[in-house]
Amino acid sequence: MNPRNEQLLLTMNFQDETMMINDGILNALGRPKHVQILLNDGAKRLLLRPCEMDSNQAVVIPAEHIIQVEIGARRLLKKIRKLAGWETEQPRICAGEFVDEHQAVFFDLTRAIAVTPEAAAHPA
Repeated sequence: MNPRNEQLLLTMNFQDETMMINDGILNALGRPKHVQILLNDGAKRLLLRPCEMDSNQAVVIPAEHIIQVEIGARRLLKKIRKLAGWETEQPRICAGEFVDEHQAVFFDLTRAIAVTPEAAAHPA
């Protein structure tokens, strides 16, 4: 369960080829300096977890306190779109679930919601 009970929202913008990790996710993960984004093809789930700088495909999170982090993710988004069977490039927002035993946030991609580009730029 999310320790702060905040929304854990991952925004996928296929036209801009970016993913946005919101403040709730960063807080749930303990405001890490680096995260890994792992994809489980079979379960159509994405995992976001803190990691060390030298971990495989570590993504750097800026040190200053920010509301959301935007990550360039062209190849990952292409793979996610194909895996999920989404035919359009309409942005998607996916709510996550914090799993304490893994200290990670899981996202069920089958539950991602298509949104307008405006909603993707400013998720709630």
